[in-house]
Amino acid sequence: MKPTSIVSLIIAVLLIILGLVTCMIAQNMATANGEFLFSETREDGLVNTVDLTESEISKIELIVSDAEINIIGRSEKACIEFVNFRENYYNLSAANRVLSFSEIPDITSMLKFWENGFTFKGMRYLLNFKKDQEQPADVRKIINLYLTSEKEIKIFDISADNCTLNIETMSSATDYNITVKTAEITTTGLKTSSNFNINAKETDIPAKSVTLNMDTSMAAYLNVNADELNMDADVYRCSAETNITCESGSIDIETVKKMDALKLEIDTVSGKILVDDTETDSPYNHNTQNADDAKLTITTNSADVSIRSVTTTTEAEDPGLSGEDGGNG
Repeated sequence: MKPTSIVSLIIAVLLIILGLVTCMIAQNMATANGEFLFSETREDGLVNTVDLTESEISKIELIVSDAEINIIGRSEKACIEFVNFRENYYNLSAANRVLSFSEIPDITSMLKFWENGFTFKGMRYLLNFKKDQEQPADVRKIINLYLTSEKEIKIFDISADNCTLNIETMSSATDYNITVKTAEITTTGLKTSSNFNINAKETDIPAKSVTLNMDTSMAAYLNVNADELNMDADVYRCSAETNITCESGSIDIETVKKMDALKLEIDTVSGKILVDDTETDSPYNHNTQNADDAKLTITTNSADVSIRSVTTTTEAEDPGLSGEDGGNG
């Protein structure tokens, strides 16, 4: 071996040792200050927390295989937690006001070879590689997103093979674009003057199976496209247009709007239609005299459809679902 090669090899080894020592010192210093270079161990598993307080994020992209996702508004602190995701098996980045998280099932998340180069995620992830391998692959993965009333996200893009999605007390002009194969989606106190889409983009194929539970929620534009849809919406306000397309399942909607102020187009081939608990023939159409009234369109093959007006007191007829959006408070 040439002397220059030996010198280069020695320098490379020294740099590696120096990098390892630096990472270990940094880890100890961060832990002493209550900060974590790696995931923190809690009762519910390994948790990696990202503080969003000072960030200027307007869009969040989440791409997962199988996970539970919780989006909670009116929180005391803005942050996002990644629970039980192996650190070497995902990418997390923030650029151009977009926070992106993507899960990758193999080692290419840490070492990447591109057509025109090579990228390295970092020495500290190599130090944590053994810990990653010890974590069971089938452990429940969770993403918890907490947002304050001042932290308003314009767009959520969520893509998953299978997911449980919970959205609570989110009140803002936010687009929700959800693309899934199977999902259980629950909204509580959701209010958006924009779009809530489930496999509704032109390039999307229908979701295989979706369970959608909406409690005291409003969406200006709700669009759902699924093979099987089981939907239960209590105290729901359709403020502009709702379009639902499915092959089978069941659809039960309790709407804040009275029937005389709601345009309806319901078409089912073999399912049953109930409007205010009265069975009607398919297709069922109801128009209004006001061109600005909201419209609800349901097209299905065999799903049963039931739609009725809220019959409670005046206070419950519009439980904070009217008016303009403004933050998550």
